[in-house]
Amino acid sequence: MSEKVNSIRILHVDDDPDLAELVSTYLRREDSHFEVVSAGSASDGLDTLAETDIDCVVSDYDMPERNGIELLEAVRERDADLPFILFTAKGSEDIASDAISAGVTDYLQKGVGTDQYAVLANRIRNVVDKWRAEREAERTKRRLEAIAENSSDAILTVDSTNTIQFVNQATEDLFGYDPETLRGDSLFTLIPERYRDGHRQGMERFLETNDRSLDWTAIEFSAQHREGHEVPVSISFSTFKEGGERKFVGVLRDISERVRMEDELRERERRFRQMAENIQEMVWMTDPTKGEVLYVNPAYEEIWGRSPDALYEDPQSFADAIHPEDRDRVEEILDPQSTGSYEEEYRIVRPNGETRWVYDRAVPVKNEAGEVYRTVGIASDITERREREREFDRVVELLDHTERVADVGGWEVDPKTGDAFWSDHLFELIGWEGDRAPSLEDVVDIYVEEDRPRVEAAVENALTHGESFAIEARLQRSNGEDRWMEIRGDPHVENGEVTTLRGAVHDITERKQRERALHELYDVTSDPDLSFDEKVQALLRLGRRELGTEYGTLSSIHDDEYVFEFVDTDRETIQPGDVVPVSATNCELVASTRQTVVIGDVERDAPEETGRAGFTEWGISSYIGAPVFDTGDVYGTFCFYDTAARADRFTDWEETLVDLMSNWVTVELQRKRTTEQLRDQNEQLSQFASIVSHDLRNPLNVAKGRLELVREEYDGEHIDAVRRSHERMQDLIDDLLALARVGEQMGELERVNPADVASDCWRTVATTEATLRTAISRSVRADESRFRQLFENLISNAIEHGGEDVTVTVGELDDGFYVEDTGVGIPEENRNSVFEPGYSTTRNGTGFGLHIVNQVVKAHGWDIRVTTGARDGARFEVTGVEFSSE
Repeated sequence: MSEKVNSIRILHVDDDPDLAELVSTYLRREDSHFEVVSAGSASDGLDTLAETDIDCVVSDYDMPERNGIELLEAVRERDADLPFILFTAKGSEDIASDAISAGVTDYLQKGVGTDQYAVLANRIRNVVDKWRAEREAERTKRRLEAIAENSSDAILTVDSTNTIQFVNQATEDLFGYDPETLRGDSLFTLIPERYRDGHRQGMERFLETNDRSLDWTAIEFSAQHREGHEVPVSISFSTFKEGGERKFVGVLRDISERVRMEDELRERERRFRQMAENIQEMVWMTDPTKGEVLYVNPAYEEIWGRSPDALYEDPQSFADAIHPEDRDRVEEILDPQSTGSYEEEYRIVRPNGETRWVYDRAVPVKNEAGEVYRTVGIASDITERREREREFDRVVELLDHTERVADVGGWEVDPKTGDAFWSDHLFELIGWEGDRAPSLEDVVDIYVEEDRPRVEAAVENALTHGESFAIEARLQRSNGEDRWMEIRGDPHVENGEVTTLRGAVHDITERKQRERALHELYDVTSDPDLSFDEKVQALLRLGRRELGTEYGTLSSIHDDEYVFEFVDTDRETIQPGDVVPVSATNCELVASTRQTVVIGDVERDAPEETGRAGFTEWGISSYIGAPVFDTGDVYGTFCFYDTAARADRFTDWEETLVDLMSNWVTVELQRKRTTEQLRDQNEQLSQFASIVSHDLRNPLNVAKGRLELVREEYDGEHIDAVRRSHERMQDLIDDLLALARVGEQMGELERVNPADVASDCWRTVATTEATLRTAISRSVRADESRFRQLFENLISNAIEHGGEDVTVTVGELDDGFYVEDTGVGIPEENRNSVFEPGYSTTRNGTGFGLHIVNQVVKAHGWDIRVTTGARDGARFEVTGVEFSSE
């Protein structure tokens, strides 16, 4: 325990408690720094010494068990120096002699009156002050001895006659002398002869006048080694008096390594300057703390167009020359507070207005304390390089654009290493996953097995004989799709050896498909063994596969555009406005609008059973159409128009395909009608969501805010009731918005893991002390957003009705999954009603949660039913689910 400043803790041992209390009181009155601890016996006093730091013991002589002398002897066994005052009523020479022999510090006989306590207090202060001073002196002595013996510096003391009186062990390491040999020897033993007269004169002047001829701190000179060579040292002196005599103590440190490093540094600096003065890059050095430029080589003027002297005079001119658009960015890293390394490219503006690009890099230099005190950097003129890079980027961009326009990807292979390079568009064409091009061996494996030998032979021939090639082959993309590619290769030959093989790849899949379609069309139409119905079926399959709708226009009797309707051709005349239902045979095509009927030139050379006809009217030179049926009545037709947008008439195979695509068009019409209905429905839902989110939510927010203002002035149960109503309205709005989102069209189906979705929803729903268990491993194909709504509402329903400690289980069925809880369950008579909007069995429920679940299930084409769980809770089973095979 550390001593309190001026505080003295006294142990008073006396078997008379009244006297002990009196002594303690008067001692504290005499000196407020006294802390008195009383003990009624010698044994108690020894226990106190063992547990408490005591500065002085004051003890009576006559005590039971042990007297004061015996206590003193026991104390001295523990501490030979602790102050001990024998304060006794008995005053005999024998007692005093025994006390002195036992090591008592002071002896005081008790008297009469209170003045004796002032004397006792004075005695205590004296013995404690002396004891503390001696103890501190001993500590200081031990510290100095430890410092001297463990210091790596040489420490010595000399008297006024330059006689060495003390040296430590480190002196031998520095000068080669045994310490015992140097004691009593002259200090001049360690001083080279050329310094001795100066030292002697300085010593004499100081002893006479106390005037120092130089600073005695860290003086550097050369000392004399025992072997004769000189040692560079740094010495610090101080003076002290001992026994009335002036003496000196010196600390000498070997600075040989530092001197060597300084010499080496100067040599490096010489070499650095020689190098820096002759290179083209600008070399510079600054003091980041002072903002000073310490050095810049002549290349600064070549690059910046300004002289080094001007930079020394005005360091800010360096930053002023930076282009205004780059200045803020560069000044941030040049800030004195920024002491890290950097690499930056920026522009400068020369005095003549010329802009140059520079590449500047710098590193911080730290001193021995780890502080950054220098920044060194090199700046290079990279204007020409930047111009080349910009030109290169322009060429690369043009090449990439050209590749995409032509739908061609480029490649290059090194035959020696097998390393390959692909253009970005080639990665897209091939469908290769990864950012590195495959090797030559790996890329051949991309092509289908039947075409692979042809590719390998072409590449081998190019590498062996240096011959270019152009082949067609199929490859399989990572998604499993087969594509036809035209591969061209051009070897570069040097000294009869192929050094590089370059080429291009062009996707010709569409061209190959068109060629195949033309061949199939010819085969079908020219096959005499096929009936007309068989040809229709074959061409229908061909049309569905090959012919898109980009050339077609679907017309309907429900539109304002042209409508193509079939009329009876058995009648001799066709009157404007006549519309006759389609019969099984004998029909022609009539063009009409919703206002008038327009009859064109009907060509009767086409087979009647095909329902084909042609006409010329209003710039439409020709068209082809196929009837579309809807529950037995003509609904419309699918047509191709030959307008000014097409350079030629329809080909025979296009007309034939369109004639036989009526079934497909019927399906498309139904889809269109459904899409229009969904669009109208979504528009209504969007309007509804807008009303709920704006026209209802905003007034509700105003009402809630006004209620809080009312609460500041009034309070009562009616206000709480209004607040609960507001919260109820907020819940209803949120659920209505969720219900509106369910009405949106389904998104793309993807692979979704029910266990993962349930776990994610569990973290977002306030589940309190509830528990989630998942017992499903397979994934399903679903719209993930809708699927998440389903689980959020089922989990919320379980928490709401099952209590805070409910357990919710997500499990797997043969054709679906289930969500089951351990709550109270749903009575059988209510199971058909739980999915109805607004149905709820709790006071705070909105009744939309399970309705949303039902809507999501229906949107996916699934089924849902409610039953009883294993522990009598509610169990929702979703079936008809398609599990993912991935």
